[in-house]
Amino acid sequence: MGWWRVLLALGLLVATPAAAQRIVTLGSEVTEIVFALGRGAQVVAVDDTSTHPPDARALPRIGYFRALAPEPVLAQRPTLVLAAAGAGPEAVLRQVERAGVRVVRLPEAWTADGVEAKIRAIGRALDAEAAAERLAAQTRAALAALAPPPDAPRPRMMLVLATAPGRVLAAGQDTAGDGFIRLAGGENVFRAQGYRPLSAEAALAAAPEVILVPSHVARMVGGLEAIAREPVLARTPAVRQGRLILIDSQAALGFGPRLPEALAALRRRLAG
Repeated sequence: MGWWRVLLALGLLVATPAAAQRIVTLGSEVTEIVFALGRGAQVVAVDDTSTHPPDARALPRIGYFRALAPEPVLAQRPTLVLAAAGAGPEAVLRQVERAGVRVVRLPEAWTADGVEAKIRAIGRALDAEAAAERLAAQTRAALAALAPPPDAPRPRMMLVLATAPGRVLAAGQDTAGDGFIRLAGGENVFRAQGYRPLSAEAALAAAPEVILVPSHVARMVGGLEAIAREPVLARTPAVRQGRLILIDSQAALGFGPRLPEALAALRRRLAG
């Protein structure tokens, strides 16, 4: 029997009023929303992707949110776990639930409506519906203000998620990268579903005018210059014209409250 089950049997893991919650957040956007709703003081641990706001960086970390173990989570004695879509494995989340901890699995949709739905779901879980409605309304207004006109030109874009010698992983349809490109008013030229490898021939045929590079990818490979030298991408219009644009991985792809900030930053770069 796991030690957390012993605690449950002894009645040491019990429901806690909202005002005294001990919250573990799984997913950078989840952490950002909880803090934006004024409940950051109740967060006792975060996953490894949660680096914003700065106060979250000082909190204990329980691992990468897609590759968790139950023990680090339960060691924080949480009363509530807020899990982004894809957090897990699911078997670990079920173990945490069997230990008497409430686990709320959050919806995911890479649209403006999806951001609002996520904010509202967290607001319900925290008994903070009024604050969530305000944040959802603010986010909706900011995104609406950034929406390009319907007749605006749609730049041909590609988002690169990883590179290795002779290989590139790009964001296809129905991904966070695709959703970000659409909200930015671009056309995702990579037609595959999901995140898929991209050959040099396919990259050249797609002819992206802009290549978006998440910040964590740039750090891993040594900057935009290294990506520009990648043979798979080197002959694309984007690289030839110097249109590789760095984006904040979490703000752009987390689809949380900083999404408008990431879109505004991209708009400034495209205008320049």
